[in-house]
Amino acid sequence: MSVSSWEPDPTGRHQYRWFDGEEWTDQVADDGVQSVDPLTSNEASLPRDAPPLPPPPPGTIPEGSVAQSRLFAPDPLSMLASKGRRFGAYLLEIPLTIVTLGIGYIIWMLIVWARGQTPAKQLLKMRVVRLEERRTANWGWMALRNFVLGVLIGIPLELIFPGLSILWLLANAIALLVSRRNQALWDMMLKTVVVHDPNHLFDRSHPSSQIWEDD
Repeated sequence: MSVSSWEPDPTGRHQYRWFDGEEWTDQVADDGVQSVDPLTSNEASLPRDAPPLPPPPPGTIPEGSVAQSRLFAPDPLSMLASKGRRFGAYLLEIPLTIVTLGIGYIIWMLIVWARGQTPAKQLLKMRVVRLEERRTANWGWMALRNFVLGVLIGIPLELIFPGLSILWLLANAIALLVSRRNQALWDMMLKTVVVHDPNHLFDRSHPSSQIWEDD
């Protein structure tokens, strides 16, 4: 008698599906999160060692779901912005702030946050992506990443001890240098990565985008 266990989903819709020893069940798992996905009678009786079926065509997965975004989105880890490009973006923000007299930079920043970018990232064709969902970071995520973790943490640190906020920025720079995924600390905390996206693959407003879902 076969042993029940988690096995690669033979339908190709999920990472794993529970095999009860005789047939496939509705219990599935993706990245450690369990859910339910009913099977047809033919799918339930697939052989245990059967190769995964081809991914279902568009329309068979609910539009806007995480499963859909994973299915059609490119792999952000294959598009990571280099460390040099990321440091270049940090340095570019300074002259952009000066040239736009500050207020222009803020307006520009608030607009492009909705596309997972900052002014410098937009010019360098970079974008912040939520790694697990393979989605562009929306306005709220960018505000949390850039303002809350980038600014609001630095202000209390500076009040507690002058110069401490510089250590916070330095710690992020060091993390970026040693990270295999080119992540600063705020990226690690929010599970985001910065990709080089010259072809607008993660830009939902662009005609060439492969992302079909909304947040």
